[in-house]
Amino acid sequence: MDSASPLRPGERFEIQFPAFIPRITIESSNKLTVEVVAGDNAGFSDTVEYEAVVIRDDVLMLSWQEHIGSTIVHVLDFGVGTAHTAVTPAKGGFMRLTGRIER
Repeated sequence: MDSASPLRPGERFEIQFPAFIPRITIESSNKLTVEVVAGDNAGFSDTVEYEAVVIRDDVLMLSWQEHIGSTIVHVLDFGVGTAHTAVTPAKGGFMRLTGRIER
């Protein structure tokens, strides 16, 4: 199986969730920076290791664990511009989110 990321360094996109907007910047084949640019937790930023798995054309699963302990899993459908996301916050609980991808 090819371990190369389908995402390219310098690639950037935002996900418009109802409560907040994260911006994701691909730094390398295994590192990204996530910044919350609006809404809940605005100003949060972290650079982490990630994994991206191609599900099919224009659809991939992107996952990482933040340094504060939160775990993030996105299913990104770039074909229709929709993200389906599951988050286990560091403080506990579980969130399911759907948002629009803006490139």
